Amino acid sequence: MTDRGSFTALDMRQRGAARHKLFEPLALRHAGVLRRAHMLDLSVSGALLHAERPPRIGDGVIIEFQDLAAVAHVIWVRAKRFGVRFDVPLPETALRAMLDGGGAACS
Repeated sequence: MTDRGSFTALDMRQRGAARHKLFEPLALRHAGVLRRAHMLDLSVSGALLHAERPPRIGDGVIIEFQDLAAVAHVIWVRAKRFGVRFDVPLPETALRAMLDGGGAACS
């Protein structure tokens, strides 16, 4: 279920970042456990993910995709899909490299 009450004005502004649709497997670290997930879309400010057992709203996660390791927090969950906001926005160059398949290192 979506918890729209957890969005702040800053969250809503950051959601305006261009989103790029993907369907890529990734590793999701949550509570010290490495799990499999899929990235469904990506922007410099966050991502839409899918996992069999998604984390809860507010949980911190680490997303490992290609050469990227990004720290994020879950801002909403609906069934097996959930949205995360990166603690530090991705540099545009890292985003481009990921979309082009080259990978980029960030944290």
